[in-house]
Amino acid sequence: MEKTKSINMKSILKWCQNNINLVILILMIIIGALMSDAFLSLSNLMNLFRRVAINGIMAIGFTMTLLIGGFDLSIGSTLSMGAVFAVGISNTTGSYVAGIAVALLSGILMGFLNGYMMKLTRGGSGEAFLITMATSFIGTAIALTYCKGLDLYAKNPPQWYRNIGMGEVLGFPVAALIWIILMVIFQLIIKKTKLGRRMILCGANPSSAFLVGVDVGKLKILGFTIAGFLAAISGIILTARTTAGGPNSGAGGDFDAAIASIIGGNSLIGGHGGMIQVFIGTLIYGLITNILNLGGVESAVQYIVKGAVLLLAICLDNLKER
Repeated sequence: MEKTKSINMKSILKWCQNNINLVILILMIIIGALMSDAFLSLSNLMNLFRRVAINGIMAIGFTMTLLIGGFDLSIGSTLSMGAVFAVGISNTTGSYVAGIAVALLSGILMGFLNGYMMKLTRGGSGEAFLITMATSFIGTAIALTYCKGLDLYAKNPPQWYRNIGMGEVLGFPVAALIWIILMVIFQLIIKKTKLGRRMILCGANPSSAFLVGVDVGKLKILGFTIAGFLAAISGIILTARTTAGGPNSGAGGDFDAAIASIIGGNSLIGGHGGMIQVFIGTLIYGLITNILNLGGVESAVQYIVKGAVLLLAICLDNLKER
C-alpha cells in the first residue's frame, strides 16, 4: 500500500515538473480568487482577456523567432511604428483602411530587415539580440520623427475600427478573439505543416537543417517578418482601443512578450515550443498584473515582480533543458 502511494506521489510530482507552467497558472488563479472577490467576476475576466490580447499577439511573433533560434527585441518599437502610422495616415488620408495597410507594411518591412540581417550574418540568438536591439533604435527613431515626438490622436475613428480594440462578440472581446484565432493558425502551421517542422529543425539544429536541404536563411527572414507583422497588428489594436498612438506606445513590449513566451514554456535555445505555451504564459503574466492592480500594489513594485518573473522563467527553461 505504501509502495502504491509512493508511486502515485512520484507520478504527481513528475506531472507537476513536466507541466510546471500550467501549475503556476492554476496557482495564480487560486491566489487571485483568494485576494479579491472581484477577481472571478465576468467583467474582470473579460477585461483581463482584452488587456492581455495585445501582449499575447506580440508573444506569438516573439515565439516564432525563438523557434528558429532567434530573439526579437524590436517588436516594441515596431508596435510604436504601427501605432503612429495607423493613426497618422488615417488622419491624413481620411481612410482608416489606408492607415491599417501602412501600419502592417511598416511591421513587415521591419521584420524583413531583421530576418535579412540574420541571414547575412548567419547568426543565432546572440546575433539576433544585437541586430534587433539596433533595429529597435531605428524603429523608435522613425516613430519619433513621424509624429514629431508627440502622441497622435485619431480623428473621428469609425465604429468598426473602435470595435477592433473595444468591441465584443457574444460578450467576448474582439481583440482577444483575434489573438486566439492567430494562435490557432500558427499552432497548426507549427505542428501540422512541413514549413513548421522545418522551422523547428532550423532552431533545434541549423547545421542539420542545412544539410537536409532546408534554406535556413529564408526561414529566418520568414520568422522575423511574421514577428514584425504581428507587432504591427498589436499597434493597430492598441490605437483602436485608446484612439491614440505615440513613439512610446510599444515601450517595454518586447520585454512583456518575452516573459509571456518564456514563462509559458517556450525554449530560449529554439527548436521547441508552440502557441499553447504562449496562451498559458500570456495569461500568467496578465494575471500577475491583474492581481497586483487589484491589490493596489504601486507600479515600482510591479516592475520588481515582473523582473523576478522573467528570472524565474529563465530558470524554469534551464531546468527543462537539463
